[in-house]
Amino acid sequence: MFKNTILAMLIAGTSFSSSANWVAGVSYINLSDVSDGLDVSLDGITGSLGYKIDSNEKFYFMPEVRIGTGITDDSTTLLGINVDIEMNSFIALSVRGQYELNDKAYIFASPSYTNVEFTTAVFYAGINASESNDSWEFGVGGGAGYKINESTSAEFMYEQYDGTDVLSFGIKFKY
Repeated sequence: MFKNTILAMLIAGTSFSSSANWVAGVSYINLSDVSDGLDVSLDGITGSLGYKIDSNEKFYFMPEVRIGTGITDDSTTLLGINVDIEMNSFIALSVRGQYELNDKAYIFASPSYTNVEFTTAVFYAGINASESNDSWEFGVGGGAGYKINESTSAEFMYEQYDGTDVLSFGIKFKY
């Protein structure tokens, strides 16, 4: 299903090549969640590919896919049991609405459908057990960007998925 969705986005994007631009990027992300007595914070890196479609002079739509992986783990204790958590993968499908404030700065909002796969490892009384789990969640986010030059922008984004906060800082390249 996921491969079909990406293929459909790419095919749809190529039909608009005369009125839009490809945008690729790389971002650092931080996922944080406080629930069920656990305070978890995980870092990762994502790559993105989107297609910027002109809607009018200052407003754009951009379907985008982001794919990433974790780069740090987190450890916590729950009821005296050590728990290690790591992010295996991060996948987000979104459609961004972007408004140009001026020649350099812009803001955007973006509903997303995201999958994050985690591995949780428990160490207790000499016994090690681990389990991987993933889930798809709808979320919403927003952010701001600044154009460094005609083809490069720096961005900050905040998103929330079912109580999980995601902060990202990244660079986007237009071509």
